[in-house]
Amino acid sequence: MRLRRNQDIAGRPAMQVRSLLRRLNQEFWTVDTAARVLRIPGESARRHVYALRRVGYVEVVPGQPPGTWRNTMAGNALANATAAPPTSRADADRVLNAFLIRVGIVNDAKTSLYSVGKVVVFGSYLGNQDRVGDIDLAIRLDRRPEVALRWPEASLARAEEAENQGRLFRGFLERLAWPETEVNRYLRGGARSLSLHDWAKEEPWLQHVPHKVLLEDESTPPLAKSAPQRCTEPQPGFHQSRSNTRRASKRPPGCPFSSRRPSTQAPDCPRLKPAPFPVGTSGDRC
Repeated sequence: MRLRRNQDIAGRPAMQVRSLLRRLNQEFWTVDTAARVLRIPGESARRHVYALRRVGYVEVVPGQPPGTWRNTMAGNALANATAAPPTSRADADRVLNAFLIRVGIVNDAKTSLYSVGKVVVFGSYLGNQDRVGDIDLAIRLDRRPEVALRWPEASLARAEEAENQGRLFRGFLERLAWPETEVNRYLRGGARSLSLHDWAKEEPWLQHVPHKVLLEDESTPPLAKSAPQRCTEPQPGFHQSRSNTRRASKRPPGCPFSSRRPSTQAPDCPRLKPAPFPVGTSGDRC
C-alpha cells in the first residue's frame, strides 16, 4: 500500500493515521489509548476511532470487555504503508536480495526465538513495469522447537536482555511480543520499500492472486508451525503446487545464507553482508 503525504483518511492526515495504527499494531487497545497516542481529547478520539471502523481499519474485539479495539487486516496493511516514491526495478531487486540474506541470518541465529518458515512475494513487484511500488512480502515466523514448550519464559527473558540494553517496554504484552517484533525489525532492515505482512492473515486472500513462494521450510516440527509446509521451486506469479517440491540446496561458497536458505534470490544483486542478528538489542540499527 502506498500513501500520499497530502492524503486524508477518516478526516485526519494519512501519515498521522498510519502512525496511530503502527503504534497499536498487534495490541488490544481502547479509545483512551488512541487519545493518548494522537494527543487529542477523548471525544475527538472516539469519533475518529468510529470513523476508522466505518472504513474498515479497526474493529471491536469479540469476547473482550466493551470498548476493546484492534486493527483489522486492512488496518495493519495501512500501518505498513509507505509514502516513499516508487523505486527502480534494479533497486527493488537489491532490497529483496538483502532481505533474503537477512532471512538466512535469522534462521542461522540461535539467539532468535523465531525462524522464518515461509516468504511469499506479491503485488507490484511481480509485474513487468520499470518502477516498483512497495515490495510486498508475506512471511511466516515459526517458533523454534527448543523453546516452544517454554515460550512465555523464553520471550520474557529475551525482553529482559533488551531492557538491559536500554529498550523500554510499555507493558507485559509488549514484552511478550518482543521476540516477534525484534525479528520483524531486523528483517525489514530499515528499507522503506519493504512491506511485511503476516502469512497466516494473508493466506486466504493470496490463494486467489498472483504470488511467488521464495521460501517454504519443511523441516519445522508440527509443534512450531501452523500449517503443512513444503519447499517449492517458485514460478513467478502463481501459487505453487506440491508436485514441485525439493530440498533446499546447500549454501554456495561465499553466501551468508543458512542451510535453509531461500530457494531463489532476486537477479542482478550484490552479495551483501548485513550485521549479525542482534543479541538482546532492539534491532533498530538494522
